[in-house]
Amino acid sequence: MRNGRIIVDIHAHVEHIDSEDRLSPGEFGSFMDAGGIDKSVILGGDQVDAGSKPVWCDPTEIKVPTNFDDDQVAQFCSEFPDRLIGFGSIHPDRHRPERKVRRAIEELGLAGIKLYPHAGFYPNDPRLDLVYQTCTDLKVPVMIHTGAKAARWQLLKYNRPIYVDEVATRFPRLQIIMCHGGFPWYDEFLAVAHSNPNIHVDITWIDCLERVFHRPGSAEQVVRELTQIIGVERILWGSEGP
Repeated sequence: MRNGRIIVDIHAHVEHIDSEDRLSPGEFGSFMDAGGIDKSVILGGDQVDAGSKPVWCDPTEIKVPTNFDDDQVAQFCSEFPDRLIGFGSIHPDRHRPERKVRRAIEELGLAGIKLYPHAGFYPNDPRLDLVYQTCTDLKVPVMIHTGAKAARWQLLKYNRPIYVDEVATRFPRLQIIMCHGGFPWYDEFLAVAHSNPNIHVDITWIDCLERVFHRPGSAEQVVRELTQIIGVERILWGSEGP
């Protein structure tokens, strides 16, 4: 706690030590302590086939599994329940994904759901309608990745913020967290956030994007514009991981 305020990291992935092992809860907690973070939201990753990639992809490109399933997230967070908050993850290729949502929230005690469109689907995919309705009914947020993709073999087109607009409009009571500033669609990201009061924005990793794409000052500019357009109350911060 800093100056009477709790510092919450809204967007954290559990990093791998090697191709098989992830950081332990204790190791993760030590990074939180070093960073002055009181609570972290630990994100699951459902990209259907752990460590998978298209057959045309160089087999050396993906060195670690991509999936971190709901049970693993719940077990990880159970070690420090006062500091770690778990989010499950959904992919529409799963059979009846809305059932997976209900189990994550009601049985495993997770607090939200994360979607990774670059795993091969658009956020407005009709197969996700029951997922969104279930999250609305359960009053839990859905976090949606937008902008830069995670791996070369994924497709950037799925990550455009404009597809989140349809979700937010069709499900006005659904609480949505739209991630990463939407780069390279910053203006689209701003417009979608402004147009939909049920969207919070996550500014995780925009400082790294500034460096990677040689855009000096872009991270500060995005934060300034978001502050002016939607207000600080709807801006969330995350570290991406230790």
